[in-house]
Amino acid sequence: MGLNKLLSTLYYIGMVTLLAGIILHIAESSTGMYLYALGLLPVLGIRVYNLMIGRLENRRKHGILVISAIMLTLAGAAMFTGRSYWVLFLAISAVLDLYISFRRF
Repeated sequence: MGLNKLLSTLYYIGMVTLLAGIILHIAESSTGMYLYALGLLPVLGIRVYNLMIGRLENRRKHGILVISAIMLTLAGAAMFTGRSYWVLFLAISAVLDLYISFRRF
């Protein structure tokens, strides 16, 4: 298995785990925050990795994705501290990801 395929697989598994963690946190399950944090690791890592190795003309787009991952991290921190504004960080991340989805790499 090539490195790109492995990273893509880890990225999608991380995104599904993030979604499952959010759903469990909304359902007030105590494992939701930990599942969210587990899914955040590959997403944040791969976005930073892509920023470092990406082509120069795509650096701004990868930078926006890293900012989106930082917003996901802040949402996780707000979840762990019991704050209700974690949804705001999640919404900012969703808007940034939506913006990038319409841009070409």
